[in-house]
This record gives sequence, C-alpha cells and structure tokens, in this order.
Amino acid sequence: MTTLAAASRQHSVLPTFADSRRLRLALGALLYLAQGFPQGIFYAAIPTWLAANGQSTAIVASAVAAASLPWSLKFLAGLFMDRYTWRPMGRRRPWLIGSQTAIVITLLIAAALSPSASDTVVVIGIVLALSILTAVQDVAVDALVVDLTPKAEMGRMNGFMFGGKVIGIAGGTAITSYLLQHYGFSIAMFAMIGFFAIPALSIVLVRERKGEKLLPWTSGAVVGDAGTIIPEDWAALLFAAFRGLFRRQTLLVAILLFTYGVHQNLNDTTGSLFAIRQMGWSQSEYSSMLALSNIVMGLFCLTVGGWFVDRFGPGPIAFWSGAVALPIMAGYLVDETLWQSDTLYIAWYFAKGAPLFLFYLANLVLAMRVAAPEVAATSLSVLFSITTFGFVIASAILPSLETLGGYQAMFGASAALIFVAGLISLSLSKEVRQPAATNA
Repeated sequence: MTTLAAASRQHSVLPTFADSRRLRLALGALLYLAQGFPQGIFYAAIPTWLAANGQSTAIVASAVAAASLPWSLKFLAGLFMDRYTWRPMGRRRPWLIGSQTAIVITLLIAAALSPSASDTVVVIGIVLALSILTAVQDVAVDALVVDLTPKAEMGRMNGFMFGGKVIGIAGGTAITSYLLQHYGFSIAMFAMIGFFAIPALSIVLVRERKGEKLLPWTSGAVVGDAGTIIPEDWAALLFAAFRGLFRRQTLLVAILLFTYGVHQNLNDTTGSLFAIRQMGWSQSEYSSMLALSNIVMGLFCLTVGGWFVDRFGPGPIAFWSGAVALPIMAGYLVDETLWQSDTLYIAWYFAKGAPLFLFYLANLVLAMRVAAPEVAATSLSVLFSITTFGFVIASAILPSLETLGGYQAMFGASAALIFVAGLISLSLSKEVRQPAATNA
C-alpha cells in the first residue's frame, strides 16, 4: 500500500482524462492495447492452435462462439456499470481496474490448468472466462470515452483506440501462438500476463476528472457530472437506454453493426482455416502474417485512419470501404489457381485489410454518435452486443457454408455482407454520417 500511495503522490500532477486531449488519446490507445492482448488469445491464437492440432471445424467454431457470446451480452455489464460505481474514483475507473485484475487472475488459473488441445471443454471454458472479463473492460473504456471526449475528437480517439487494439491483438496472437506451439499452454499464459499488465496499469495513474480519488485511500471526492448524470433507479436507466435504441438512426446503426459482425467472423475464421488447410501453413506462419497485418493496420489507424473518419465522415468512409472491399475479396475467389501462390495470398490479405479496418473504425464512431450519453455504458454495449451476436450467427452458419461451397462460399458471403453493410450507411441522417464539423 505504501508503494501505491507513493505512486499516487508522484503522479498526482498528471492531467486528467477530461482535461487533456493528448492524455485522452494516449490512454485510449494503451487501454485498447491491453484489451487486444486477451482478444488475440481467444479470437485467434487458441482457435488456430486447435485447428493446427487436428480439431474439427465445429470445435474451432465453438471456441470462436464462446469468445463471441459474452460480447453479445455486454448490455448486462453496461446496465450495472451505469447504475452502480464508486463515484469518488469516477464513473468508469473502478470497473476498469476490477476487470483488469480479474483478467490477470484468470490467466494465472489458465496457466495452472495447462490444458492440451484435446481438453476442449477446459479450453473453451478459459476462452469464455477471458472473453467475459475483456467485454466488461471494453464497456468501461467505451463509456469513459463517450462521457469525456468531445465529438470533434471521436474519429481520432477511435483511431488511437482501434490502433492500440489491433496492435494488442497482433501481439497476443503472435506471442501466444508461438509459445503455444513451442513451449506449451502455461508458458503462453504467464507471458501474456506481463504483456497485458503493463498497459492496463495506465488507468491506475490517471483520474477521470480533477478532484477525484486516484486510489481508494487517497484524497478526493465525487466531482461534477460524475455525481449527477447517473440514473437514480433501474426504471429510469432502462427507459433512457431503450428509448434511444428505438430511434430510427440507432436502429439503422444496429442493423449495420449486425451485418458487419457476421461478415467479420466469417472473414476471420475462414482466413485461419484457409491458411492452415488450403495453403498448408503452420500455426506460427499464419499467426505471424496476421500479427504483421494488424501492426501495419494499427499504425495506419493511429496515424491517419482517425483523421480520415473525422475529415470525410463515418458514413462515407463506411460506404466506400465496403464498396472497395467487395471486388478485392471477390476477385481472389474467381480462380482457384491463384490459391497456389503464398505471395498472392499474402498480397490479397493485406489489400483487403485496409478497407476492412477503415470500415470498422467508421462503425465505432457511428455507434458513439447515436449512443445516449447519460447511459453510455448500456447504450454502447447494446449496440456492440449486436455486432457480436453477428459473430455467433456466423459461427453457426460457417459449417453450412463450408458444405455448400467451400472457401468460395465462406469468403464470398463475407464479401457480400461488407458491401451490404456499407449500403446501409447511406440511409443514415446527415448529422450521424457526415464529418464532425457539420455537427457543431
């Protein structure tokens, strides 16, 4: 406690999240970097490890579904987060610190259990637990951003957050996959604890608002809107959340997010299966390419991706990203002889990555624009739960698509859906889809 108290005094001069644009951007990137590490484990590294160790498509899809399901139920975390918190430390920080601590404990338990690829129940249980806790962390970060970030900064903020996230996913995927293949489950989990904890600790050092407590035993109190915008009872909270959900613009964004969610899981899971089974790559080879792609695209989002969304608007970016991704994805499927070249596959993977990453970045901004600010955790979690419900649907239909038309049907459905999602963005109002400056 003495050490933490000293750290509190040492960092008390740091600006708060509400008061510093630079700190907001840096903290958003760090918190999403921390979030990306466990996502790299349960969305990519473990499914690829299962596939590389002879598990069926159904088992791999079940692991991805277990990772996706908690994200479709994030609204439950959002409800409790909007209703309950320890306000002297801010509306969101107590939830962030608590969920991150629980992630470390879960990784320790996973390391102690050390299941093999054939222990599918245990593996899927670990995936489910990590996913639940990471989803809680995600709800808290997103709500923090909506609470305290000006609208004109949303594109760049999401660029920094998404950049941090994909770099974290890249690190989580590459490091965990390599260690799983060469050193086993326990070493992989222990290593990930260290990589996760470093950026996660950033939230311990920064207050939401000036005057709040940094840690429970330091000085501070409830400040400003942290104490006034919380709904006083469950009825008021639910009314505020669901009143906004049934507005036309919110419903359109929800449909767009669901369509995109089905696309994303089809694209990601099929990509893993295609590389391992069709191209004959090893787990570490595919994970290395995936990590490199995420790092490149993450740096793109950190530097210019958010600026593009703020400059041109999330609606136009969503439409044109979907329109560009469709021919790129479909072109590779026409001729199976193209599948014989590793170089062509890598080029295709990177070419489709740029518009797909921009599309997702635009989605984040659209969701934050239609979220109800007084219940941001609930509102955003409901919207993003719709995306991850799409993940679950994709996992359910993936085996049928494989039977129907193999990789062409699996990738083809993903390509068609990203274009449909882009078309939906054309129906949004100007206030939602245009550049932020037009909303001033």
